[in-house]
Amino acid sequence: MKLNTKRFFILFWFVTFSIGAQDGTKLIAWKPIPEASGYQIQIKEKSGKTVIDKKIDTAYHSIEELPSGVYQVRTAPLNLFKKPAVWSAWKDLEVIISEPPKVVIEEQKPIILPKSESKVEKSISNVTIEGEHFLEATKVDLTKKNETLPILSKEVKSPERIDLKVDTTDAKSGPYDLTVTNPYQKPKVISNFVQVEDPKHNTTDADGNEEPQNKGSKKSKINLPKGKLFRDYTYEEMLAFLETDVAVNCKNTKIPALTLSECHKTYVILNFSSEDNHSVFEFYKLINENESDRVSAYQYFSKNCSPRFRPAFERMELEWKNRNNLDPDERQSLLQDLTKFRNCPR
Repeated sequence: MKLNTKRFFILFWFVTFSIGAQDGTKLIAWKPIPEASGYQIQIKEKSGKTVIDKKIDTAYHSIEELPSGVYQVRTAPLNLFKKPAVWSAWKDLEVIISEPPKVVIEEQKPIILPKSESKVEKSISNVTIEGEHFLEATKVDLTKKNETLPILSKEVKSPERIDLKVDTTDAKSGPYDLTVTNPYQKPKVISNFVQVEDPKHNTTDADGNEEPQNKGSKKSKINLPKGKLFRDYTYEEMLAFLETDVAVNCKNTKIPALTLSECHKTYVILNFSSEDNHSVFEFYKLINENESDRVSAYQYFSKNCSPRFRPAFERMELEWKNRNNLDPDERQSLLQDLTKFRNCPR
């Protein structure tokens, strides 16, 4: 006999009611009042239409036939004349059907999540989970042994898709398992769903061509060039510069000291006295974890591309190489602006 794996799951906000959600028993319950001669319960849709209005003898009521959806509920104890003594406030109630989650496994599993080699730059990756029966209440974890990847945000786009933003800045490299759990259901575990990889120490020439180092060689410390314009720095040199260019007297911000004119408790004044200063600030936005900042920086460098600001060009080429980690909208913006950047006359 096939088991029915569907469960009703009921959410309350700021409610003293409790819920029974066992097989065959879907109840809404509240604390009994000894002096009550019964209770009256009212449940209405968000539109205001009343779907349940009953006088009952018990401090619970079946919602077996209540369809999934968003409702409001209130109750009142009845006096000796079977009249409501006092009504509770209306409370939000959501009824959803919880089923075992399903996950579509890609052929290219595991999904590669790169780490940044810079202490300045955070490593934030976008991960899309596709499957079935996803809910707002669905819990998602990426783990291995005692390690858990920080999930900065989870957005349920539809019952078939969940989008995550994952922070791999301090993560240990290696494979991580995906665990997806719906309320009152067994967790769905996908082994080796993602893999965190340390950065590959490649260098990039001025035209964006990759020059791999010998496999056995160790990455040497990057020395900041003297007398070199910022626009001629490599991507790695600019990251190294930002690590040293800390605003010691302005601890409330991580904005490069070079680009600061004044520092106050709640705001700063930027110093764009030269084009290089402005470009360094836009590069800082380019490696920021905020998507809007990155998109703004793409647009800046595509418009101010002559002379070419080399570290930004190399960074945007690297972003395009790892474009699967970007949201579709950001990917499209990057493509448009990088194309302009590439074709900009020098």
